[in-house]
Amino acid sequence: MKRRFLLLPAVLLVPYSLTADAAGTVQGQLGIQIIIGAGCTVNNGSSNGSTNNFGSINFGQYPTLTSTIDAQSVGAAPGSSFGIECANATNYSVALNSGLNASGNQRRMASGGAFVNYNLYQDAARATPWGNGSNGATALAGVGTGANQEMVVYGRVPNQTTPATGTYTDTVQVTITW
Repeated sequence: MKRRFLLLPAVLLVPYSLTADAAGTVQGQLGIQIIIGAGCTVNNGSSNGSTNNFGSINFGQYPTLTSTIDAQSVGAAPGSSFGIECANATNYSVALNSGLNASGNQRRMASGGAFVNYNLYQDAARATPWGNGSNGATALAGVGTGANQEMVVYGRVPNQTTPATGTYTDTVQVTITW
C-alpha cells in the first residue's frame, strides 16, 4: 500500500491512502423459481393476429367422384398439420366442428349451390371419425407428455354422384381445450 504525506501549516505529517484501507465481503441471497402449470402450446400453425391456421387438406383434382379419395392435413412443416405440446399429465382435447356447409352431421364442401360430401378422421385407417365431442361425434382426447405431439387430420371423400365442375371448399373450426 502506498502512503503519501501532506504537509499542513502546523508542520504535522498525516498519512493518507489512494486505495481502500480495508477488504470486505458482502453476502446475500438470489431467489430462483419456475412454475410448471397445466397448459398447452400449439406448434406448426400460423396466426395473422386474429385467426389461427392449423393447416389444410387438399384432395386434388378429379373428373369424377366414383372412387374414394383420401388425403391428410399438412401444415407449415412436414409431418403434421399442427402439434400440441402440453405439460406432462395435462389432459387435452381437439375438437373439429362440422364446417360451414354441413347438412346434419355430414361435412360438405361447397361451390355455388352444389356440394361434395367428405369426412374427417383421427387415424390413418379412417376408422375413428373426428368430431366436436357432442351428438356422438368424437373429439380427440389425449394426455400431455411435455413433448410435441403431432396432429394429423385424415380426410376422405366417399364415392358419390359427381356435381358440376368447380372448386369446392369448406372451413372447419379447430378447438383445443385443456
